[in-house]
Amino acid sequence: MANVPLNLFRNLTLTLSSYQNDDYAIIYSSPIQRASIILNAQAANKTNNYQTVTLALSSKANQTSAYLLSGFTIPPYDTANLVLGKIVLVENDKLLCWSGNNNSVDLVVSILETINTST
Repeated sequence: MANVPLNLFRNLTLTLSSYQNDDYAIIYSSPIQRASIILNAQAANKTNNYQTVTLALSSKANQTSAYLLSGFTIPPYDTANLVLGKIVLVENDKLLCWSGNNNSVDLVVSILETINTST
């Protein structure tokens, strides 16, 4: 049996696209046999124009999806905290995020992955 660490901390950094299609908007998928806790998500507007950001969750297990933010406006050269509390994802749940314009918003997400003993 492989020695699997109980907890893994991850920082995800990327520039958002404007695609709303699931294939392009998925920024993170919780791994098999792990639960993931979204600790923080910061979005930075890199432009001199207002930009919008949408953040959503998708769960294949119970076939649901939910918008956490939809068209949230970030002022020019400003940063917004997109997650005020913790969000728990179980295996194969997905975090989706996109902006109104390509290459206008950078995103940093802090994630704690832990062994999921509920399966």
